[in-house]
Amino acid sequence: MAGSHPLAGVEDFWQDVMDDMEATAEEYRDAGWDVLALHPGDVTALPTASAQATPDRVGLDVLLPGDEFEELEGLVAETDAEFDEYDAYRAETDDVVFLVVAMKSESVGAAVVFPLYYAVSEAAPMLKQVARIGELRTYLRPLDDSSRVLFTQQEPSNLLPEEFTADADDGGESDADGGDGGTDDGGDA
Repeated sequence: MAGSHPLAGVEDFWQDVMDDMEATAEEYRDAGWDVLALHPGDVTALPTASAQATPDRVGLDVLLPGDEFEELEGLVAETDAEFDEYDAYRAETDDVVFLVVAMKSESVGAAVVFPLYYAVSEAAPMLKQVARIGELRTYLRPLDDSSRVLFTQQEPSNLLPEEFTADADDGGESDADGGDGGTDDGGDA
């Protein structure tokens, strides 16, 4: 699978994940949350295998449609909310991990729900860094990369491949609640 797009051959599964994301967003709405559902294009694990030894970003780089990014950036800026909790749902097929993440701000009753994916074989450098620092960062951005919204998921064991979690040093289980979020105004890539 190396060298090909992580979704090659599993496009139907990705569509199921997108459907699950929409259903999750609707469940949050039904529970009284103000929900923003996002529809990412490419998702890239950082650092990439070819990255320099000390990357400036560790986690998942998520490309969003411009209008969705503007709505997300506005939500974070207008509410001054801290997205300090998250729920995550993981599925795996072949070499690919699929996630539906709901970043939550209890203080303003808002949730941002989005699907993610990564190929385990291509994400090894990221997975090692995430295990070392104990958090996964999700960088959401528009195509021009002029600005970013950063969400941080603390205790990310349920965002990692099952076999990776079983081998993790801490050996503990995560209930998927934790993390914080905010904005990252870009900077060096």
